[in-house]
Amino acid sequence: MTENHIILTEQALLAGIIIDPKLVEEADTLTHSDFYDYRHREIFAKIKELHTAGKAIDLTNFAGTEYQDYVLELMQLPEGLLNINQYVQEIKNASLRRLLILRLADIINSNKNSNFTEIKAKILELSLKLEQNTLVKFDFKLPSSVTAKKTSFLLDDFIPLPAGAVTMISSRGGSGKSALALQIALRAADRQIPTLAWLSEDPDYTTKYRLEKISQFTEIQVNNDCLRFTDQIPFQVLKKSDNQISINPVFYEFKAACRDFKIIILDPLIAFYGGNENDNGEARQFMDLLTEWAKRDNKSIILIHHHAKFANLGDARGATALVDAARAHYTLEADKSDNKNIIVKIEKDNWGIKTFFRNEKNIQIFKENFEDKEAFQKENIINIRGL
Repeated sequence: MTENHIILTEQALLAGIIIDPKLVEEADTLTHSDFYDYRHREIFAKIKELHTAGKAIDLTNFAGTEYQDYVLELMQLPEGLLNINQYVQEIKNASLRRLLILRLADIINSNKNSNFTEIKAKILELSLKLEQNTLVKFDFKLPSSVTAKKTSFLLDDFIPLPAGAVTMISSRGGSGKSALALQIALRAADRQIPTLAWLSEDPDYTTKYRLEKISQFTEIQVNNDCLRFTDQIPFQVLKKSDNQISINPVFYEFKAACRDFKIIILDPLIAFYGGNENDNGEARQFMDLLTEWAKRDNKSIILIHHHAKFANLGDARGATALVDAARAHYTLEADKSDNKNIIVKIEKDNWGIKTFFRNEKNIQIFKENFEDKEAFQKENIINIRGL
């Protein structure tokens, strides 16, 4: 590892921690002395001090210090952390390598009159000490140290959404995915659950029109205190350059902006991805980022996804890792007996959704073709019938 590479690695790690302070917990095998650059040693020492004291870690902690401008430069780095453990390992390995070189030099210089066997014994002793340094921390828990609890669900009488997990809703185009997502958002906000719906495929005025119609026919008022939506062009979580994958720094800013939301709807998934849609490795990296975020901050993240044109009904488009990593997967299809309805099916249930939701449910959604109130049977919108 070159000097320039280790400096860039240290910069990326520090920038990632300042943007997302919870990452410092995953760098607890490092000490300030593991950093090569003296500035990085001082900055990391300050970060650890703040974390130990339970204080916030942000740019203001470095205001007025000699590192203020340098920390600001770190925040402008073009790449985010894809896998913090990899950065921690590289920094630790480089630190141990420097330590080994120093110790070997010390052994040789201080034992110039010793024979080969004596020097070899000291080198072997040093090797054993180095092996005791753990480069990767494995979080092995005693059963007695974990508090057991059942998975909680949001909207368990409508579309059960596991808290602290990723849910996928997929179907063919034009089947009502976005309309269902909007109804989920409306109902969640009505129950005082802060919800963000990023519905990027429709302009905001169309979303508002649909929202008003759904509100009218469900008799659920729009709760402006708990609901936000946007039609902004999505950012892509993963960035690919010269066949190298990295995390878009905007992802960390997005996480910070979503601190108060408990439900986050992203429509469509592919617009936020950024990796190769058919690459399971890249898909898993993307899903792991969302899964860790949902678990750590107890959020329910809903991904709206398309099916391939000629796929089976339950087959979401792209890499299987996208569905594999989700804890729940719903699919939609038209109700052939009533074209104002959709049938929602549970294709994957890891955490007991079927306690509330049988294999499928019939739900009426708003469609522009049936906007006349007389064309709706209101009770079909309000009630969800198990089939």
